[in-house]
Amino acid sequence: MIKEERFELIRGELAKKGIVDGDELAAFLAVSRATIRRDLDSLEEKGLLKRTHGGAQAVDSEDELPFHSKLSAYMHEKRAIGIAAAAMVKEGAVIGCTGGTTVMSVVKALKGKPITVVTNAINVAMELAPCESAQVIVTGGALRARSYELVGHIADRTLGEFHLDIALLGVDGIDIERGLSTYTIAEAHAAALYMSQAERVWVVADHSKAGKVAPALIAPLSRVHCLITDPGLDPAIRSQLEAAGLEVSIAEM
Repeated sequence: MIKEERFELIRGELAKKGIVDGDELAAFLAVSRATIRRDLDSLEEKGLLKRTHGGAQAVDSEDELPFHSKLSAYMHEKRAIGIAAAAMVKEGAVIGCTGGTTVMSVVKALKGKPITVVTNAINVAMELAPCESAQVIVTGGALRARSYELVGHIADRTLGEFHLDIALLGVDGIDIERGLSTYTIAEAHAAALYMSQAERVWVVADHSKAGKVAPALIAPLSRVHCLITDPGLDPAIRSQLEAAGLEVSIAEM
C-alpha cells in the first residue's frame, strides 16, 4: 500500500473515531509501528491531525476528506442506511442522486429494482452500469475529483429537464438553524436543483453529520421530507428535527 493510500485511510479512521491508536492503525493497515509513526508525523506537519502519546487525534477543519477516505468512515452505518432507504423506493421510481458514499450505499441496495436514476455522480453511474433493470442518465459537466460529481451549467441544464419522484441527497452537514450544507457552492447548487425538481426530498446521512454546518448551504430543513440515518443519532437532535417537521427514519443495524 502506497503512502497516499495510507494517509487517506488514516484520515478516514480519524473522521469516524476522532482519535486513533498507533498500534491499532499498524494492525489495520498491515504495516510496522515505525511506518505509522512516520505517517502520523507527516500528517501532523500538514496540519491534518494532532499527535498524541501513542497515536493521534483529529483537528477541527473545514477541509473535505477525499472520497476514498469517506468510504472507510462509518461503513456499517452507511450500509444499514442504504438498505433501509432502498426498501422505501417503489419500482418504477425516477430518482435524482447526488454523489457521496452514503448515496452510493443506497444505490448498491437498489440493484435489481426497476428504476430510473438521474445523476451527476460518476460513482453512482458506475455502480449501476452492470444493472439491466436500471435506466441511468448522467448529466455531464465539469468533474470534481474529490467527490466524483459533475457540476456546472451543463449539469444544471440536464437536471432541469427532469421531473423526479425522489431527490436522494448526501450532505456534509445537517443543522436545525442552517439546514443542509456541503463543501462547495457548485455541489450545493446542484443539490438544490435536485430538490426543486422532486416530489419528495430524502437525505441519507450517518449520525456524524447531524449538528454540523459545512461551508456551502444547500437549503433549509423545511425543504426535506425524510432523513434516513443510523441509531447513533443523538436523541435530542432527533427530537429537534422531528419538531421541525422532518420525518426521521432510523435504519436497523
